[in-house]
Amino acid sequence: MNIIGKIFVFAVFVMSLLFMAFAVALYSTHTNWRDEVLRTADQARPGQTVGYKVRLAEAQKQREQLTAEISRLTAEVSASEAARDQVVAKIQTALEEKNRDLESLRKDKEARELEREKAQAELVKTRLELETATKVVADLRTEIRDMQATVDEHVDRAAKLAGELHEQESFLAIANERKAQLEKQVANARLLLQQNGLSVDSLPRDSVPAIDGVVTAVVADSVELSLGGDDGLQAGHEVEVYRNDKYLGRLRVVSVEPDRSVAVVVPQFVRGVIQRGDRVATRLKA
Repeated sequence: MNIIGKIFVFAVFVMSLLFMAFAVALYSTHTNWRDEVLRTADQARPGQTVGYKVRLAEAQKQREQLTAEISRLTAEVSASEAARDQVVAKIQTALEEKNRDLESLRKDKEARELEREKAQAELVKTRLELETATKVVADLRTEIRDMQATVDEHVDRAAKLAGELHEQESFLAIANERKAQLEKQVANARLLLQQNGLSVDSLPRDSVPAIDGVVTAVVADSVELSLGGDDGLQAGHEVEVYRNDKYLGRLRVVSVEPDRSVAVVVPQFVRGVIQRGDRVATRLKA
């Protein structure tokens, strides 16, 4: 065999290797499209997906679900639009009612404006009449002032005389009342002394018993006390007023009854405002 034959043999060998490699590559990349289409999830090996037919079935099933969802949403949208139409209708009705109310208010406002203008015209007229009347009243006041000066002189004199008369009558009434009280107190005291075997001459004069009570009422400078003639209190006695530990002032008894008495405030001893419920005593305890 010459050199050319050897070259051809080597070439044939090389081509055989190339064809063998091509065949192996073609076999390794060959795909069984039937299996690829029909393969299920149970038949798939790791790294392989299910067949096209299975995926198509799943896609169709998903499509049916989406179609059902679209139908449901379409129904909801229709219901929502119906509700919206109802709301719009209600709003339209309410708007029409408000427009009617607004028209009514506008007419009412116009009527009130007319009434106000009429009232203003009457007010101007009344003001003019008032100015005229004021002038007349001023003239009458001048006349009345002159007459009042004369009347006041007579009234003052009459009032002064009436006041003096009333004062004397008041003093007389107080004196009679005081006299009756004193007579009653003296009679009670004499009876009490007789019951205890004592006489008036045996008692110390101007003695103030050590007693205490409360303020039952306050009117101006007059104070009513819970102490009376039965407690040994007499007109002219003085009592001290206090609240807790605070000294408030001194009172002088002017009227006495068996179970109560009336006193007046002694101005120079005032230390506070006397109120109902304050304590009183003829002698303060140290």
